[in-house]
Amino acid sequence: MAEGDVPDTDPTLVERWLQDQQQWQRTLFTYLDSMMKNDEFLVHMGNAMRGSLLAGKPYPTAATPQAPAENPATADRLDKVLFALHQLQGQVKDVLMTLDQMRGLRAVGSAKVGTRAASSPARAARKKARAKQTASASARKTGKRRTRS
Repeated sequence: MAEGDVPDTDPTLVERWLQDQQQWQRTLFTYLDSMMKNDEFLVHMGNAMRGSLLAGKPYPTAATPQAPAENPATADRLDKVLFALHQLQGQVKDVLMTLDQMRGLRAVGSAKVGTRAASSPARAARKKARAKQTASASARKTGKRRTRS
């Protein structure tokens, strides 16, 4: 810089951007500080955080003025009970599916047994005929006469 030059007082683009960012941060912190004093905002914020932790559950609505305030310990116990119920529901579904599969296998097995039972008298007659043939063949070999039984 020469002695006669006037220094450039305009901030650079980066400096202006940094000042804008700092101003936005101040504005945001001021807003958040004021909201932290608002009970309704805190209730909604707590419900939103709780709802995100309990994914899959409906978003909790604001409590009605007549309803008593919920004890956090009670809410925690309720969440545990709901979680256990969902686990049990899944296990019961697994058992029912297994029973259905077993019933399906049993139905197929009973159909096979039913066909055997239906052919059982015919099988018994064939068995008896074979026994007679075997007895008469053995009687011929030994030379004895077979008697009726």
